Amino acid sequence: MSEMLFTPRRIGSVTVPNRTVFLAHETGFAEDGLPTERDAAYYEARARGGVGLIIGPSSMLVHPSASNPMYASGYDPDVVPRLKMISAACHKHGTKVFAQLQHTGGEDSGEHAMRETWAPSAVPSEYGYEMPKRMEQADIEEVILGFAKTAEHVQEGGLDGIELKAGHDGILRQFISPKYNTRSDRYGGSIDNRVRLVNEVVEAIRDRVGEDFPVGIRLTLDEMEDGGYDYDYAVEVIRRLHPSLDFLDSDIATISKLHITDAPMHAPLGYTAEYYGAARELLDVPVIAAGRINDLTKANDVLEAGDADFVGMCRQLICDADTVRKVRRGEDEEVTHCIACNQNCLGGIHTNGHVGCIQTPRSGRETAIPHIEDLDSAPDPREVLVVGGGPAGLSFAVTAADFGHDVTIREKESELGGQSNIATQVDSRREFGDAVRNLRNQLDNRDVTVETDTEVEAGDLAGESWDDIVIAIGATERAPDLAGPDVHRSWDVLRGEAVGDRVIVFDNNKHAAGVGVAEYLLDKQDCEVTFVTTSYHPGDQLEGTNVPPFLETLYENDVDIETHTTIIGFEDGAAQLLNVYSEEMTTRPADSLVVAERRRARNGLAEAIRERGVDGAVHRIGDCVAPRLIDKAIYDGEMLARELSA
Repeated sequence: MSEMLFTPRRIGSVTVPNRTVFLAHETGFAEDGLPTERDAAYYEARARGGVGLIIGPSSMLVHPSASNPMYASGYDPDVVPRLKMISAACHKHGTKVFAQLQHTGGEDSGEHAMRETWAPSAVPSEYGYEMPKRMEQADIEEVILGFAKTAEHVQEGGLDGIELKAGHDGILRQFISPKYNTRSDRYGGSIDNRVRLVNEVVEAIRDRVGEDFPVGIRLTLDEMEDGGYDYDYAVEVIRRLHPSLDFLDSDIATISKLHITDAPMHAPLGYTAEYYGAARELLDVPVIAAGRINDLTKANDVLEAGDADFVGMCRQLICDADTVRKVRRGEDEEVTHCIACNQNCLGGIHTNGHVGCIQTPRSGRETAIPHIEDLDSAPDPREVLVVGGGPAGLSFAVTAADFGHDVTIREKESELGGQSNIATQVDSRREFGDAVRNLRNQLDNRDVTVETDTEVEAGDLAGESWDDIVIAIGATERAPDLAGPDVHRSWDVLRGEAVGDRVIVFDNNKHAAGVGVAEYLLDKQDCEVTFVTTSYHPGDQLEGTNVPPFLETLYENDVDIETHTTIIGFEDGAAQLLNVYSEEMTTRPADSLVVAERRRARNGLAEAIRERGVDGAVHRIGDCVAPRLIDKAIYDGEMLARELSA
């Protein structure tokens, strides 16, 4: 790889030490509308990891009419000392820090502040249900003043620049959009008028911070909504933007299409290249690329091709804060690559209340989990046997080896990976295997003994001496309540078990298993599929951005979807369906019934080992404790290794 990625580049008056950018996003760490020490630790971890520019805190709100407890209230003067804390933490590592300024407009809820939302017109967002208030001239002037005050606070807080959000959510894009801006006054009607608010905001900010303080914009280049603007319209917007703007950060779609903006693994890496590449040809100021870039070699290719001046990475640097530093040190195999599962980054905001990553327990918990490089080796290195080479066992082994323990893994299958090897049989979930591949790459760099094709039973350990035995043998899919030769478990089908031409998939799992096996049957076996679920839609426990691509697959293949429905019988080539609300019964012909079930912990081995009195403390981690998502398995493994090393 050439060194272009690691060369400095100016944005306005500021020299950024390299071309990598940690893009703005919610963290969930704000308290009472102010950034916290958790924010500072989170951003410092990425600065320490070598990123050139951090755009954060993200979505600093500029006015109380955009109140949201997830975001910092940038208009509040009390934000200044908190920003000083963040800028000082990042600057000591040489990283520059910009703040993103936003008003959420009609794409938020007024429930946080118990007031109306504001928007250019009384046009509801496809994302929400509230009808916003059409802003009056006084409201517009208040928002412009709010942007200016917030910019002044950012400068006083020691940050290096500002990004205005006219991206997938926010009032600035709403004013630009002919769909959301139906005004006929000086702020609507023509493109010039729709861009007016952005340019007046820039002028107001310049009056406060001067010409030498970088100000740029994150702009949606295609709304991808019915009635929304396309790239050709965005070109006309770009031509009308204020000439003092110092950079453009690329974005696509709107928050109602978050599965496009923050696309899951269904989308290919670098899927937005045509947009930022085209924008780069229009501008004399730097352009920041964005869109599933999780590898620095590919990031460098973007720069070499002239498609952008900086490469923005959000989820990759959530996943591995040290990505840049590892590559600069020649430790490419140590990088944990983002797999775009969206479970703990976007999903974590809603389930855990803060950002995180399924592969990296420390991500989002920087104040609670120290960086491993800051810890000493274990004072009492131990000999540890790990039974099971899935995500939990691998996570434990890698971390324990880092602390100096002597680790042996025994895995009954011929390859490591556990349940992940089943999930990756579905093409759109194939990248899920990279979570295991990342751990295997790291395992190869450590002195860990790996024995595959080795099943362990309690009696096999007689005569062996271990300080600790870690059981990480996962879970199995429960047997369906229905039985018969034409009733199959989803895992068995993904392992190659044959089914008939007409298949009913009954989803009693509600996460990825049901929709995954349905996709597999459509793609790999060309089956005619009916999908049955008691839920409101297929995969209703999946993270929000992961649902639409699966639904698109089902509808594009003319799958008959029966919601609110259970199956009470299957025999003689027909299923008996029962609507759980109306209690109406129907019959549906099919050759096979495939049931995606919940899982059952494989906990017998640990109990058997303890009963035999085998030497060594016995620990269980991951799904053999209780079947959960992969993040809990990886967390269990790393945290046990840290506990044994204290």
